[in-house]
Amino acid sequence: MKKKQLSLWTLMASAALFPGVAFAQQPSPPSNPNPPAPAETVDQAEQSPNAEPASEPAEQGGLNEIVVTARRTEESLQSTPVAVTALNSETLELTQIQDAVDLQRVTPSFSIQTGGPSVSGLVFVSIRGQSNQNPGTANDPTVATYIDGVYIPRPSQGQTDLNDIERIEVLRGPQGTLFGRNTTGGAINIITANPRDQFAFIGSAELGDYDYRSVGATINTPLAENLAARVNVTYHERDGYVRNVALNRPADDNESFFVRGTVRYEGNGWDLRLTGDYNHISDSGQKVGLVAFNPAVFNALPGGAAVVPILQSYIQTPATWYQTNGTGYVLPTINAQGTAIFNSLPADVQQLYREPPQNEVEAYGFGAILNIDIGGATLRSISGYRYSNSTGVIDTDGTPVPILTTRSGYGSDQFSQELQLLGETGRLNYIFGLYYGYEEGYESSVSQTFGFLPAPRFITENAADVVNTTYGVYGQLNYNLTDELRLTGGLRWTFDEREVVLHNKTRLGDPGTCNLPNRDPGSVCDQTQIANFDYPAWTLGLDYRPNDDVFIYAVTRGASKSGGWNVRAGSIPAFAPEEVRDVEAGVKIDWLDNRLRTNVALFHSWVNGLQRQLGGLIPGTTQPTQFLVNAGNARIYGAEFEVVFVPWEGMELNGNLSLLDGEYEPGSFTEVQRVNGVNVVVDRSNEPLPQLPKTQFSIGATQTVPLSFGSLRLHADYAYIGSQSISPVTPAPGLSAATQQNFAVQNQLTRIDGYGILSARIGLQLEDPNIELYVFGRNILDEQYTSRVFADLYTQGLGFIQRTVGDPATFGLGVTVRFGG
Repeated sequence: MKKKQLSLWTLMASAALFPGVAFAQQPSPPSNPNPPAPAETVDQAEQSPNAEPASEPAEQGGLNEIVVTARRTEESLQSTPVAVTALNSETLELTQIQDAVDLQRVTPSFSIQTGGPSVSGLVFVSIRGQSNQNPGTANDPTVATYIDGVYIPRPSQGQTDLNDIERIEVLRGPQGTLFGRNTTGGAINIITANPRDQFAFIGSAELGDYDYRSVGATINTPLAENLAARVNVTYHERDGYVRNVALNRPADDNESFFVRGTVRYEGNGWDLRLTGDYNHISDSGQKVGLVAFNPAVFNALPGGAAVVPILQSYIQTPATWYQTNGTGYVLPTINAQGTAIFNSLPADVQQLYREPPQNEVEAYGFGAILNIDIGGATLRSISGYRYSNSTGVIDTDGTPVPILTTRSGYGSDQFSQELQLLGETGRLNYIFGLYYGYEEGYESSVSQTFGFLPAPRFITENAADVVNTTYGVYGQLNYNLTDELRLTGGLRWTFDEREVVLHNKTRLGDPGTCNLPNRDPGSVCDQTQIANFDYPAWTLGLDYRPNDDVFIYAVTRGASKSGGWNVRAGSIPAFAPEEVRDVEAGVKIDWLDNRLRTNVALFHSWVNGLQRQLGGLIPGTTQPTQFLVNAGNARIYGAEFEVVFVPWEGMELNGNLSLLDGEYEPGSFTEVQRVNGVNVVVDRSNEPLPQLPKTQFSIGATQTVPLSFGSLRLHADYAYIGSQSISPVTPAPGLSAATQQNFAVQNQLTRIDGYGILSARIGLQLEDPNIELYVFGRNILDEQYTSRVFADLYTQGLGFIQRTVGDPATFGLGVTVRFGG
């Protein structure tokens, strides 16, 4: 299936001599499509979420200053009292950052996973161990994503393509004061490229193995005096990295179309920026494989013994790593018995089986940023609308045996409005703001379990309409006690209303509700649930800058993740907000005449009311289910290091390292399990925290070689992400030895091994014409690694564990043409 080419292997092997990753310390990214010399200066724009990053001219062979908006106003990266990694457009290109998942290769303490029992558009994001185990419309993330100042509420919207980006800032630690709710882990701040007042064109094309093809174009043009527009269009497609053997077709083949348009007007004392974007992504199923199954579960089912040897043949091995066998709702012709069972099913159920695995994401939005100079201060309005719809058919077990197949859908419409007042007077600068957000959405799933059984048919339908309303008011002050010492204080208060209308076939907590005398058995029962929450976020910090090269800071912060509702059957209570407070100390230093930069951050955070997905019993019944609850408290602590070094002109070495650890507060994390007909409270506080890689690092370099007709740039980077546990469990005392063993198997296989990815890029830049020719490789050592494991149901009755595999080695070549100013 792979079409590795010898020439690419040779070029990539050469690039591997220069392992590297580029961070914010790379030369700052101008909107100008012509790449600048490292010391080029970009004029500082007005204070705005979309202001272009300024860079001061570096000393000969030194490092540039980077300006970021990590605190909603412009500051130098080296004097910002926040642990932040800033990636400009050049860095994103060199390190081949194509979507949000790739950010974990260049950012410490950052983990992001895809795959699992739902649509491929959902992502599981974690910063500093703050993670969300069940992303959806009724449950919010722990890491907020902002695009041009507009909050992106749903994970599928954050997974869209990253094209024509000015820079990306990854802020680590609670950011609730200025960025609001759902920032307990941090925030991803994406700033797209601004229109400029000169005509420019960028055209690009790429080809690679797996029939990868990509074309893109960006046009920047002035429309009138002080009025300019910019349009970016990108299309790419490829065959699947995985072969679906059962369906004899590729799986995970991907097709994406993206377009963004931006118009900017600069008036006398005011400016306006309007944006609109659209993204459509589709694939033919996920890269899932069967890791293990429990024969006892299947032997206990009618006809289940016949499928045990079949399942055994589909357990994934290194030789079948890039294969899947999921058939979705496709005719289960695993044997003659399966065909007979299928033919006996009603016509409507047979129709379900004609849907193969597939996923589709459609997302679009509009934004408007208005800045008005009101004399000594700036009034800013940020308006946004975001829409997303993510659907899919997921064969969760990844085999032709119909154990669990689900058709899922998640949709969201959100309008948001934010007003800010920014200014300074004497030693004081300030920002005050008001925020309003209104979101309507839905979640739905139709799951079929043990489809090989003649009767009963286990089909579960869950659906809900969701309305989320939020208000916020905030302010932050920075006061210069002296020229070197600054005090920062901020406070925000958020008010949430969370409403769901559940459309399930049993009323939550009362299985007989929908089976009333005048209601057909199994009919849908609507139930409205409303919960209101309010909570603060705060910041208090002190920073000290004794000279231009040294910056020291200490800060304590608080933030919250929104509460909400479960939409799964059996989940009555609302879960309350998750609260995080932390202390962080950092030092940022430039050394050796601005040739070496070291940034270090140490932190300790305390989490109260952790939102965790538990197994439990539907109230009033003995039926097991899973739902989110506030499950105990935890503390997480660690250290982060980022380094960039210019040992000689043309060479830049980079690296980062994060060391994390954490644990639950003893006795705070419990759940109820059923043992011999008796409810038993189980202490789960000794389990590892999920999605917390204790070690993560990246290293690398970029070497630029001047030539008489241009330059040759060689870049490579190696990133390592340590092992992580996803869904650990604790058995109740008194369970049988066989059941205890099942828990042990889940704990062993729910752990993802650590893995390393080596990638590289070699580019030949011509001066006249302005053309770059390049080759690239991703995961060039073909590391077989796991993106995510789904083991939740191994001890919950379905008895299987599956994995989503990571991408294999890929290689390609490309060309970029630029002309204009």
